[in-house]
Amino acid sequence: DDPALARAAERTRRQELAVIAAADTTLVVSSVEREVLAADAPGARVEVLSNVHEVHGCKAPWDARRDLVFVGGFRHPPNVDAVRWFVSEVLPRVRERLPGVCFHCIGSDMPADIEALGALPGVEMHGYVPDITPYMEGCRLELAPLRYGAGVKGKVNLSMAHGQPVVATSCAAEGMHLVDGQDVLVADDADDSAEAVVRAYGDPALWERLAAGGLDNIRRHFSAEAARGVVRRVFFD
Repeated sequence: DDPALARAAERTRRQELAVIAAADTTLVVSSVEREVLAADAPGARVEVLSNVHEVHGCKAPWDARRDLVFVGGFRHPPNVDAVRWFVSEVLPRVRERLPGVCFHCIGSDMPADIEALGALPGVEMHGYVPDITPYMEGCRLELAPLRYGAGVKGKVNLSMAHGQPVVATSCAAEGMHLVDGQDVLVADDADDSAEAVVRAYGDPALWERLAAGGLDNIRRHFSAEAARGVVRRVFFD
């Protein structure tokens, strides 16, 4: 309900549609964006070319892992909101049932109010980390508690490529070919999110199913092999 933001959004929309009209092909990251353009730019040639990830595989089993991790740069406002909401609303509910669990937060450009959350019990704010592989292979779950935003979420792809199960909101899972309970757990309010974290954290069979499903999702939709056909069609056919 901010008139200035609404005007800015409309200007951006006009600029983007003008670029799409002038281009031979428009690449989008998910079928959700392609569906939007089917309505907004019906004459455009639109192809889905999504994030491309190496499939690392699951290097450590459930019982060799512990704790929770979030990855995201803090110049992106949805990440700021997600961490603030998770730490204030979800994590206390999780720690009532998993008192020893720790939430590791990784991301560059961390603002002071987010960094200050590291003073709370069970919260570690790491800021920029040059190599996040130890967290992908050592933490039991990755969290994607985004409450707004769009597009394919690289943080979700990255964890799944390492065989690390993810608990995500519907927003975070958008456009990623994910099925709740098969390759991700989806929850949107604080109680459901805490319940999903506790379930996935404490159930080895569920954890293994999610890890395997996530890896399969990356292979089918976000690997170099998955992208190769689109690249060949767009640039060489």
